[in-house]
Amino acid sequence: MVLKDFLLPNEAIKYQSLGKVRYLGDKFYFYITDQRILIYRGKGKVFKKDRVITERLEAIKSLSYREGGLVRKRSYLSVETEGKRLFFEGKISDVKGIWQELQKYLKREE
Repeated sequence: MVLKDFLLPNEAIKYQSLGKVRYLGDKFYFYITDQRILIYRGKGKVFKKDRVITERLEAIKSLSYREGGLVRKRSYLSVETEGKRLFFEGKISDVKGIWQELQKYLKREE
């Protein structure tokens, strides 16, 4: 299976992370579509084992970004939704790019 098998009808990818980010102890590619965030990893050449985690964009309530580390700098992103909090870790350029892109999709309360 490929990533396109997991997209909804008429769903379009708007952003793809350059590198992988760590989530729940595994490394994933991070995608933002016009409807949701999609975290995807595929393993195996003969016996494929895909793993996909999604969350609706409108469910995102807040984002929190920080950088840390003395020798090996890393960045951390927390995405809070209606019912849970998702934590991502990775290279500064990868995670910061995701954070900057996700801000475009947050609803502004007026």
